[in-house]
Amino acid sequence: MTEPIHDPVHRVRYGFAPDGENMFVDAWVEPGGGLPEHFHPIQEEHWSVVEGEIRFRLDGRWRVLVPADRAVVVERGHRHALKSTGEREAHLRCHVIPALGLERFLTESAAAAQEGLFMHGGIPRNLRGARWAANFLKQHQQETVMTFPPRLMQRAMIAMLARSDGEDREPAWNR
Repeated sequence: MTEPIHDPVHRVRYGFAPDGENMFVDAWVEPGGGLPEHFHPIQEEHWSVVEGEIRFRLDGRWRVLVPADRAVVVERGHRHALKSTGEREAHLRCHVIPALGLERFLTESAAAAQEGLFMHGGIPRNLRGARWAANFLKQHQQETVMTFPPRLMQRAMIAMLARSDGEDREPAWNR
């Protein structure tokens, strides 16, 4: 398993272990931490609780999960989120099928959180954060889709702020 990376905004640490074309992701969720609602159009996830407890939302329904529960299967295209419920850190394990670019997604998101580019809820702190978010959403939209902000707003943000040629430059309207 890789050395865990920390996302201070979502209050989660991640470690990654390859499994052929798939991957295991261990997530340690601090009290008050969690992952915002999202879905994966071409991946399936199997979530289980190793230690502690977590509130898990799947297709609009919340339930509390503990180690004795069976793994929750999140099929492709199904919205899901999770939140810490306890006063202790919860340890979860997710089997991602196939892995694709999920490790890069989580690593880049954690690095941006460490830089302070966005706040809880994925809200950019400033124009630099908005540009980062637009490029991030554009790069990962085939595999991970956030449900907030709404897709229409995401598309507008990508159109206005995301780089189209790989250069890091100001949008034309801001020069």
